[in-house]
Amino acid sequence: MKSGISPDYLIYGAGAIGSVLGGFLQKLGRSVTYIGRGEHFLALSEKGLRITGIWGEHFIPARETQIASKRQFSVILLCVKAKDTYAATIEAKALLAADGIMVSMQNGLNNWETIARLVGEDRTVGARVIFGAEILEPGHANVTVNADDVLLGEPFLPVNRPLLEALEEDLSRSGIPCKIVSKDEIWAAIWGKVLYNCSLNPLGALLEVSYGDLGKNAETRGIIKVIIEEIFRVMRAKGVKVPYQDADEYYHYLLEKQLPPTVGHRASMLQDILLGRQTEIDALNGAISSYAQDYGITTPYNDLLTALIKFKEKKKAFSSIPDN
Repeated sequence: MKSGISPDYLIYGAGAIGSVLGGFLQKLGRSVTYIGRGEHFLALSEKGLRITGIWGEHFIPARETQIASKRQFSVILLCVKAKDTYAATIEAKALLAADGIMVSMQNGLNNWETIARLVGEDRTVGARVIFGAEILEPGHANVTVNADDVLLGEPFLPVNRPLLEALEEDLSRSGIPCKIVSKDEIWAAIWGKVLYNCSLNPLGALLEVSYGDLGKNAETRGIIKVIIEEIFRVMRAKGVKVPYQDADEYYHYLLEKQLPPTVGHRASMLQDILLGRQTEIDALNGAISSYAQDYGITTPYNDLLTALIKFKEKKKAFSSIPDN
């Protein structure tokens, strides 16, 4: 290894993305421990993990899935939903070595700030993860799409560089394309992913169609364009820099470059709603609306999408309650 070290990894949140990351690291021979819940976590703990999809078929035997008393880890990959970031970081903090790093492998905004506030800016790593995975059945994760490399960066202060480089090398060698980028690049990358997710995820969830269907329809393309324009107004107010000159350039990039590889993809937000789980809308369009209020900017489309998703969450929750 270039870094000369082999980190002890903890996957905190062994869902679809977390179990794929951990499984590939484990396949490489690295020390990987998982924390999770539910049937999928139980299955991979007892029977092992099957990974299928665009990165091939793999079986990873069951390994340690319980935390030994007072054990600490040099690298913690936080893979929980944005709504759980605060609680998960509080719990995971006690498991992070003094010179370790906590890496946010999450969607949405404000995750990095929360982690940095709790574990320190010099132990916080931001990541842009843009491959998709789903749980087909307990113990079986399927990788559906990969739009670009996993990006790692130091959003606040320099961290333990050998650990960061070891993580980059381990992911790359395991078969998950990965690279370290600068502070400015990692912030631009997470906002670029926010643009993508805010444009497609809530619409796909509300209309219950694939991303490809959204791109083919003139009416939904029009809605997507306005969502993007609102987000660019907020980014300008916050001084966020992305590699697109304006909203129109990103709109065409989304339709022409980002959508084609993911035409069959269905929104993770829809999957959450169908399973009766709370979505990440507050860390996506909801966060845009919140920032907009701080700057006196109006974002009616993002406001409306946020409200409709929250209604759909509650409607599904109420429909799951049996009649007496």
